[in-house]
Amino acid sequence: MDAGLAAVLGAAVGAIGTGGAGIGGALLARSQARSQLQAEHARIIREPRKAAYIALAEAILKDHNKMVTTISSLQVVAENRYPAAYEDRMRAAQEAYESTHADDHSHGHRYAQVAVEGPPTVTQAAADCRGAFLEFKAQVHVCLVQFQRDGGGAPEAIASLDELSQESHRAYLAFVHAAASAIAVDGVNSLAE
Repeated sequence: MDAGLAAVLGAAVGAIGTGGAGIGGALLARSQARSQLQAEHARIIREPRKAAYIALAEAILKDHNKMVTTISSLQVVAENRYPAAYEDRMRAAQEAYESTHADDHSHGHRYAQVAVEGPPTVTQAAADCRGAFLEFKAQVHVCLVQFQRDGGGAPEAIASLDELSQESHRAYLAFVHAAASAIAVDGVNSLAE
């Protein structure tokens, strides 16, 4: 082989190798940039979602606990354990129930924030949670009015409230788990919805 031809072939092989390395490097850089953008996107949407989820979860749990306090007071009245404390227990039940009215508007606002932030699985879990809580609260009110009207009530009425309390709490936990799954998205191993 003549020296000129060898030089041309060597230059061609070098150029192809350099070009291939350049293309490989560009593709690798592009892939890395895409991964960084996905991770940054996940971080950017995670923070407002997290704030919305926590606000709704805290508000619902706080009011759920107030409803449980109402039930506990009604239970004392229903079992007639402390007849002298009837007035105090009924007042405590009424106050615990009424203290949730101030949060009714904020629940709606917080739910709307969750609905806007999404994703649909969390929005649905939040709707189920809020619906279960509102049903529980409505039945507590019915029981409270009945106790006030009749001067007491049956322990069976409290048992049905305990079931609704458990259903409400299960819906709350389902919302919290759905929210935790949505927040766990890192943008690299799993993508945000």
